Amino acid sequence: MQGRQRLRASGWAKLVAVGLILALASGCQVSAAQIYIPLAYGLTGLCIALIMSPTVLAAVVGFVAGGLLGAAVYNNSLKRQIAAPPRTGPPHAIR
Repeated sequence: MQGRQRLRASGWAKLVAVGLILALASGCQVSAAQIYIPLAYGLTGLCIALIMSPTVLAAVVGFVAGGLLGAAVYNNSLKRQIAAPPRTGPPHAIR
């Protein structure tokens, strides 16, 4: 009987967590580049890791390392270029 109540309580906790995620997700700004750039780097890391060592652990490590590298690339160099409005004016005013 106690296991059934735990199962029911964990179901409510999951439902509340999903509800909070859905309620807070509307405040997030997400662009396609924010998802696809780390995903592309992650898949590249996965392929390289599988070529070097064809194991599940190597695949996971390669995907995670590539995804982190892709997130860093997006955050450091591409984020400003993608989010910035297009510049207007004479060419000498552009930095």
